[in-house]
Amino acid sequence: MPMMHSINKSIKYFLLLILFSFITQITYAQLTPVVNPLFTNPVADARLIQKFVNPLPIVPRLDLTNPPGVIDIYMGQGTHDFGLLPGTPLNATVWGYNTNSSVFGYLGPTIVAKENNQLKIQWYNNLPNSYPLPLDETLHWAYAGHMHHSSMYNIAQDGVPAVPHLHGGNTESESDGLPEAWWSSITGVHGMDFKKTLYTYDNNQEAATIWYHDHALGITRLNVYMGLAAFYFLRDDNELNMITNNQLPSGPYEIEMAIQDKMFYPDGSLAYPDAPWMSMLGFTPWAGGPSVQPEFFGEVITVNGKAWPVLNVEPRKYRFRILNGSDSRFYNMTLSTNVTTTRPFRWNIIGSDQGFLNAPLSQRELLIAPGERYDVVVDFSDPALLGQTIIVRNNAKTPFPNGVTVNPNTTGQIMAFRVGTIPVVDPVVLPATLRPQPVATLTPNKVRKLMLFEGMDEFGRMQPMLGTIDPTNPNLDGTLMWSDPTTEEPILGSTEVWEIYNATVDAHPMHLHLVQFQILGRQKYTATVLPKMNMAHDGSMSMGGKLTNIKLKGKSTKPGLYESGWKDTGIMYPGEVTSIIAKFERLGEYAWHCHILSHEDHEMMRRFVVVPAALPKNGAEETIAAINGFQLEQNYPNPFNPSTTIKFSLPENSFVSLKVFNSLGQEVGTLINQQIPEGNHRVEFNAGDMPSGMYFYSLTTNDFKETKKMMLVK
Repeated sequence: MPMMHSINKSIKYFLLLILFSFITQITYAQLTPVVNPLFTNPVADARLIQKFVNPLPIVPRLDLTNPPGVIDIYMGQGTHDFGLLPGTPLNATVWGYNTNSSVFGYLGPTIVAKENNQLKIQWYNNLPNSYPLPLDETLHWAYAGHMHHSSMYNIAQDGVPAVPHLHGGNTESESDGLPEAWWSSITGVHGMDFKKTLYTYDNNQEAATIWYHDHALGITRLNVYMGLAAFYFLRDDNELNMITNNQLPSGPYEIEMAIQDKMFYPDGSLAYPDAPWMSMLGFTPWAGGPSVQPEFFGEVITVNGKAWPVLNVEPRKYRFRILNGSDSRFYNMTLSTNVTTTRPFRWNIIGSDQGFLNAPLSQRELLIAPGERYDVVVDFSDPALLGQTIIVRNNAKTPFPNGVTVNPNTTGQIMAFRVGTIPVVDPVVLPATLRPQPVATLTPNKVRKLMLFEGMDEFGRMQPMLGTIDPTNPNLDGTLMWSDPTTEEPILGSTEVWEIYNATVDAHPMHLHLVQFQILGRQKYTATVLPKMNMAHDGSMSMGGKLTNIKLKGKSTKPGLYESGWKDTGIMYPGEVTSIIAKFERLGEYAWHCHILSHEDHEMMRRFVVVPAALPKNGAEETIAAINGFQLEQNYPNPFNPSTTIKFSLPENSFVSLKVFNSLGQEVGTLINQQIPEGNHRVEFNAGDMPSGMYFYSLTTNDFKETKKMMLVK
């Protein structure tokens, strides 16, 4: 009997050992590691991750077509399984949006709104006081110092800075989510353009696939990579009528697809390049730590947060609302099948960024750049497709269009569709026309010449920049930094053509806040590039340039038919000038930038300000928007060299005197001395050859006077 008891104990111990081993394998399951020079630790080998196993996640929707009042939406941290090891969850730390303040996953719900039904969202920043990704604090970011003075803020103390931007929204400036309208999660410190956290969305535009995402200065690429992005569907009567009349797929047959490329560590956590920059002779030595890269190209393609997913579809029409939410990667997508269909199996494009095309357009390929959206219908009803698996393939080079060919076994594939075997009745018949009226033709009041450029920052890194082509203004001609004075000031109600000259070797998806635009055409050109030095926010110098002797070549080509609708993000090809036309219908400050997020975060972004027609122009004075009381704000940056921005607010039309005094009380400059309309205003003060020291600026009206200090450090 004792012998039997001993054997039973041994068997139990052996079984427990096996069970423990099994549990341990699950708990510490790892992906195969591989060395990558952009990372200081091995990353997961994307080539060994299974494809077309994870079901495509269906994004939850938040129906706010008839909002009951103010809606609370939170930004916060949670966990998410990207499906890297099917059957074994590998939970990664992620960020997302949610109406629940304590539960967060990856991305956020699709907000569904209705044209002209105003929506108010109270945004809450519940992000932590630590950052899961490598931060490059040499960039001009939310907590950056200025003019050799270190920042007072840091993430451990103040929390993560964030600000939501409705990309594609015709939104008031105070609710636009400007890069410097961020606020922090712990202490609530905020950027110079911060106004409020209760945002108003008027939704006074036609039906479109737009989206909301983070836009905090210098860390947009990281905050979006962590998951702060989601769809925003705007419905209108035209679209709803087509749905009711079975002219568009709807319900379970209308599906979002957010395409993003990622990198992961072997434990399944998100990976982002953290390699230091290599110091270069003649440039400032790199002090250590992670560096921003010229672009980011992940090796794992995710859709709605799952790696290479598959969607089971019925043999009928589906409507897909597609977003390229990647940092830098373009996708040129085709529907790949091994069978011969009885009719062309293609993308039926029905809409782009800002609404429906005039008519459905059938194309074999669909090119989509970062930030762009396309609204497509795919018909799976051909009998030859029954039971087939259709792969969505990609052949866009990186960088686009002249870079490296994609790996056909990894980034050359996006997802798959698996078609059912039983035919179904599909009541949907696409209409011949999609709009009540064709896309309107605009007539311009003004033409601007702008430029895209790639220079070098103080460390010798490629630095993408924007600028003007204006030889009549030598100080502002050529490349400009985010902190430089505003040069684009459209008049309220005006229509402008922006001719954007791409002097770089890559294509750039350029996004304008506020407006919808049309692409008029593209034309090749030659030009002479002259060097120009640009001062950054911290006093360092970057090597930019300016264009002279510009000569157009050949004939202008019209945009592709799929680009013929209203856009808010357009591809600007290398060596070409792309002309766009837009009408500016709201007062205030906005931004235009490259939507390659690594470019945007490294200075390829500028302000534009829509000003009233009646405003007497005085230097760089700019009207921002209407407000409720007198206010003089602290200048920014402060300390400064040589220029800084002073903002003030007027509740009524007033005669305004804004003067600058030195530390002895002597007047050294008059910035404004005239009648100014009500609203928020800004003026750029350039100290020129004034000596370093303390200065005072004083705002005086009939009913208000206030004085503030500012420090000039040279």
